[in-house]
Amino acid sequence: MPFVPVANTVLVETRMLLDEQQVENTFTVRFEASVSPTILENLAADFLGWWINDYADIVSDELELREVVATDLSSQTGPQFSLPAPIGSNGNITGSVLSNNVSLCVSFRTANRGRSFRGRNYIAGVPVASVVQNNAVTGYVAAVVTAYEKLLPGGGALTSGTWVVASRFSGVDSEGKPIPRAAGVTTPITGVVVVDSTVDSQRRRLPGRGK
Repeated sequence: MPFVPVANTVLVETRMLLDEQQVENTFTVRFEASVSPTILENLAADFLGWWINDYADIVSDELELREVVATDLSSQTGPQFSLPAPIGSNGNITGSVLSNNVSLCVSFRTANRGRSFRGRNYIAGVPVASVVQNNAVTGYVAAVVTAYEKLLPGGGALTSGTWVVASRFSGVDSEGKPIPRAAGVTTPITGVVVVDSTVDSQRRRLPGRGK
């Protein structure tokens, strides 16, 4: 896939480890001016704080945060900053954890409709105790949404920048391949929802399958 620049926008990766398998979630944050090394460092620190103070409350203590990586998407050679997590940055929920491939999908919404204006994360390290019937985690959903809402304006987790959905492709060609935009389009995220409280499967997160 060709690189598609997204002006004044940073990709943030929270890189984690579960049962010796690398897993990660990604976020995009837009700024009003060019991205500087200081912006990358501060943003990585914001997400590290959010993970430890909010995200850790919804995942098993068997899930470990290893580092937060912030990358400038303005150009293919833009700067990057990696912030190692303190030793012992694990989830706060004790007890058994669901298999690596079992996760809950969290959807990020904007004021626009369509695939270019939606985002999502898959929660790794879902506690077994959160499953209340069959494959549903109904009571768990509210805690997940609350944690992610801290990233919205006024939520307090981000000291600068706006959490956005970044769209770098639009439609598909005759062969079904995504068509790259000339430049990425960003849209502010306005809400967080869990559409389906039934857990999902991420086969690539099984041990030995890759991240």
